[in-house]
Order: sequence, then structure tokens, then C-alpha cells
Amino acid sequence: MSEIYDVAIVGAGPGGSAAAHYLSLRDFNVLLLDKCTFPRDKTCGDALTPRALRILDDMGLLDDLLKVGHSLTDVAFFAPKGHSVSAPVPLKESRTDFLLFIPRLILDNIILERALASGAQFQSPVRVTDIVQETQCTVIKGVHHNRTVEFKARMAIVAVGANMKLLFRMGLLKKTPQVMLSARAYFEGMSDMIDAAQCRFDGVPLPGYGWVFPLSKSSANIGAGFFRTGLSARWMPLAAPRTALLAFDAFIQTPPLQRMLRSARQVGPIKGYPLRMDFARSPTFAERVLLVGEAAGLVNPVTGEGIDYALESGKIAADYLTRMFSADDLSIENLARYDQFLRERCQRLLVLCDKLRFLYLNPLFLNRVIHSMARNEDLMTLFMNIAIETRTRTCTKDSLPEQFRRWSSDTIKVLHSSNEGRCCSWPTPALTGTR
Repeated sequence: MSEIYDVAIVGAGPGGSAAAHYLSLRDFNVLLLDKCTFPRDKTCGDALTPRALRILDDMGLLDDLLKVGHSLTDVAFFAPKGHSVSAPVPLKESRTDFLLFIPRLILDNIILERALASGAQFQSPVRVTDIVQETQCTVIKGVHHNRTVEFKARMAIVAVGANMKLLFRMGLLKKTPQVMLSARAYFEGMSDMIDAAQCRFDGVPLPGYGWVFPLSKSSANIGAGFFRTGLSARWMPLAAPRTALLAFDAFIQTPPLQRMLRSARQVGPIKGYPLRMDFARSPTFAERVLLVGEAAGLVNPVTGEGIDYALESGKIAADYLTRMFSADDLSIENLARYDQFLRERCQRLLVLCDKLRFLYLNPLFLNRVIHSMARNEDLMTLFMNIAIETRTRTCTKDSLPEQFRRWSSDTIKVLHSSNEGRCCSWPTPALTGTR
């Protein structure tokens, strides 16, 4: 008779490995599966926010990560016209009041090794093709070295990121959600690097942004991402790039990037990737299954940041399963409480960010905001909370600075008065923080 695990986790990225770590520490029999053999590269911006670092510190990994990462305490925002302002990471008198940049090739392997040290079992490469339910367990079906395999567990966690094939097979997704298209590459030997993470709205399609995230004093992860569906597609200039690779190429050809890259060399290929950010409409659970991280659409719709949400939701899933096993209640009704908690914790901010993103269609708005951030502490705090800190319980329409709300209203009126605005349904009032 085959072994029945307590929990089988599909996907050994940050969310899956974090869940495996916390469950294994509590003496659960955990099997972690991934389609790749580790260490493996993962296309990403490589940024760890203070929220992500708090979970990694709780896992006992922060000191090790500081040895291999590049830390910064400032973010520089560049307006479409090129002017900029630098904002510091909000201080909370903790060990994690900074940003840390580590290639996912290194980061994900470190988190996986911690899960294994805590007692989780790991099998790869296993390409999971389906998850089905039996009377007393869930069955994970897959392919390992061209052989079909099956694993049984009392519960399953799906942490497959933006890979939607399994979710479609399970019936959890009915149609492809809206995604952000992104591409990045690594560069070494760079010059004119500033001591800050750069978020640039110059030289990229809007809504979207380019980034220069330092990995050392002379190397960086450089990328660009944008939205090409919905309202953004309707208002995007005809000459704007339509693929992530074209957007990336246009971004690195801008004068500021050319100055930084004039003596640099590219290391490895340019890699494109989609980012799901549909949490407000995404399922988070099914019979004997919980979804974590990007598999549940948990990505910031403004920045594309998702590692912090993956780590947090992985820990939350482990906490909920621990209570469910203790109560011997794995019912669908009990699983729904996991969804309720995630909604209470994350949905208000992510819905707000989704609506704020539409303001990026108007470069006039961004030019005004970034110009004023240097003189308006409320605006600077708002931008930093959205970009990296994301205070989910306090981010509402009424908490936004008055000047920001006024400019938002003006922007919406301008768009409504244009031909494009009249033929589209604009989300007015655009900045409610409700679900």
C-alpha cells in the first residue's frame, strides 16, 4: 500500500517551501514536488521587501541571505519626463527595514534547503498533471522521468506560480486571467549606478514600469513589465511595444539605461514571463486543496511583487492546516475560512492597487505625483506603502492624501472627456478600498 502523506505540496518556490518548512516543524509528514531539479533559475525581479524578509527571518534564514544578497534602504522613482525622487524604506525598528536583492537561482534553493532540514521530503523532477479526490485523500498524478506516478495525501497545497495548466485541469480556472507581461536580464560591469532600487516610468509602456535592481555595486537585474489587456490596451499608443521582449529592448535603449550599460555585459539570456494578479477573482481553495502565492493571484497589481505574498500565504496555509488537522476537520467549510482570512488580509489593498494602476495610463498624473513626492511626506509614504510595505488594513480611499485624491479625480475627468474615456467604463470612484 502506498504511503499517504499528511500534506503534498506542488511547487517548491518560496510559497511551497515556506509551507513545507512550517508544517514539517510541527511533525507533519510533508512531500514537496517540483517539475525542476534544484537549484533552478526563476525569472523574476529578485526583490525581497521588508514583508518578505520578516517571514524569512522567522524561518531563520535572514543572516544567511544577507551574506549572498545586496541590501538597499532607498527606492528611486523616475517620472515619464525623467525627473526623480528617492524615498527611504519606512522604518519600523525591526531587523528587516530594508530591501534585499538575491537571484532566485540562489534564493529558492536556500528556502528549499530549509524546508528539507525541517523534515520535508522532496521529489523532482515531477510534472504534476492533475489532482483528484478519493474518499479519504487527495491523489496527485504526475510524470517522473517519463513514467507516470501517483502520490496520496490527506491535503494538498498548490504553489505553481503563474503556471495555469494544472489549475485549468482541476477546474479551478475557467478562463485565462489578466496578466502583466515582463522580461528581465542580468548585467555586469555597469556604471553610473545609484545606491537605490530604481522604478522607472520613463521609456516603458504605461501602465507599467521598468526597473534596475542592483545585485552589487556594478551588477543588476534590469527589466520591464506592462499590461496590454483591458483599458490599457485601448489607450496604449499604436507605436508602443506589444510584447515583453520588445518593451525590454525599448527600455534599455533609453539614454539613462544606455549610460548605465555603456561598458556592461549581459549575463545570460533575456527571459520573459507573465504575472498573475487576479486575487480578487481567483479561487484559493477546493476540496482538500489550498492555493498559495501567485497560484491564488496574490501579486501586487502595481509593482508585480509576489514573493512576500507567496511566503506569507505559505505560512498562513500551514497555520490553517495545523488547526484543521488538530480539530480533525478537513471539510470544505473549514477550508473556506482560509479564503476568508486571505480576503480580510489582502483584498482591500490589492483591489485598491488594481484601480490605482489605471492612473498610470496618464503620464501627466505620474509626472505631477513624482514631482511633488519630494515635498509631500504623505505622498511619499503612500508610494512606498504601495510599492513595498503594503499596509493592507489601513489602505483605503479615505486614507489617501487629499492632493493625491484630487489629482486622481482630475485624471479621471480628463479621460472621461476624451474619446477614449467616453467609449470605456472607467472605475469611478476609482480609489475605493472595498472588495
